[in-house]
Amino acid sequence: MFVQTKDGMNMASENDIVSKASKYVTKLLTMKLPGWAVYHNLDHTREVVDACTEIGEGSKLNRDELEVVTLASWFHDTGYTQTSDGHEEKSVEIANAFLQENGYPQEKVAQIASCIMATRMPQSPSNAVESVICDADMAHLGKKKLFEKTQLMRMETELRLGKMFTDMEWLNKTIELVSRSSYHTRYAQSEFGGRRTKNLIAMQNALRDLKASVDGEGALAKLKKENLAAKLAKQNLPERGIETMFRVVPKNHLDLSALADQKANIMISTNAIIMSVVAGLLLSKLDTHPHLVLPTAILMLVCMAAMIFAIRATRPNVTTGTFTREDIEQKRANLLFFGNFHNSTLEDFTWGMQQMMNDREYLYGSMIKDLYFLGKVLGVKYKYLRICYNIFMYGLVVALIAFVIAFITAPPPVG
Repeated sequence: MFVQTKDGMNMASENDIVSKASKYVTKLLTMKLPGWAVYHNLDHTREVVDACTEIGEGSKLNRDELEVVTLASWFHDTGYTQTSDGHEEKSVEIANAFLQENGYPQEKVAQIASCIMATRMPQSPSNAVESVICDADMAHLGKKKLFEKTQLMRMETELRLGKMFTDMEWLNKTIELVSRSSYHTRYAQSEFGGRRTKNLIAMQNALRDLKASVDGEGALAKLKKENLAAKLAKQNLPERGIETMFRVVPKNHLDLSALADQKANIMISTNAIIMSVVAGLLLSKLDTHPHLVLPTAILMLVCMAAMIFAIRATRPNVTTGTFTREDIEQKRANLLFFGNFHNSTLEDFTWGMQQMMNDREYLYGSMIKDLYFLGKVLGVKYKYLRICYNIFMYGLVVALIAFVIAFITAPPPVG
């Protein structure tokens, strides 16, 4: 129930629109983001929302301003669901459509649009609210987890552009980003400025070390890369056809797997209903109708056996979900399957993926393995599903015959 005051009604309305926005954006980013968006995803959006709340409260924004900046932070990267270039404009379009549909005041809609556009690089906030969201979007630059975030940004950029960066190239880009960025609110300057400076110094030291090794391991890595490029040029493989094959075939396998799961679920539900009906109607009458004991038992066993094989068709296998660096170096680990890394750290997984992306033979080998084992799993599913359907089909026939015989041979009722 709403509080019957102007302030109370406003607070209820604010909480309602923010809640609706969070649910809408969560669903949108989960369903529509492209596969390469490993940094600009739902996790990043939630972190920016939390940072907006922290910086906004630390900057003494009033309730309306906090509402505006919170809504803007939810929508600021939704444009990535449509494009990476000029995503801010698309984010504004998505936010405007949602807010207008929910009857949000046009004045605040315009403020939210301005906040989103202010996050475009280089940032250019024109007021306190825009400064808060700009600082929240760059808050990771002043935190210990910056280096973890830069690896995700690197992976996303490489996947999106289809281009690999050397460690030196990416480190230069990151240093340029951090050095050109600045915090606009006093709160962010106080809370994140010191760590940002430490991060910048650490990256500059790492760059000097990397440049010092360019004549050693760096030169060797460059030579290996040039040799690999020459080898690939000689092979002259039809890249687009291969990529199409690896995109279409796994999708077909996954569709077949989903179909098998759907069929298994139907069998589980059907047999459960039959067993419930039998238990409710027949079991209580077996004392007075002993001739129905055998056909009832047959029917129950058939349903139970069919359910067991249907469950086996959908039961997942449990894996350790870990790998070692030796597994990557020996090209034994397949990181394209979640079961091989779900218990590993983000640092190890990022390193392993980068090694795989730098080695075409390893990458395509992993894709081939992934496709092969996907087919093996699919074969097991359909094997159990076929057994399930055979048991159900032939078992029902046998049970029906048993019921017919039981009724024919049943002794006539006394009296």
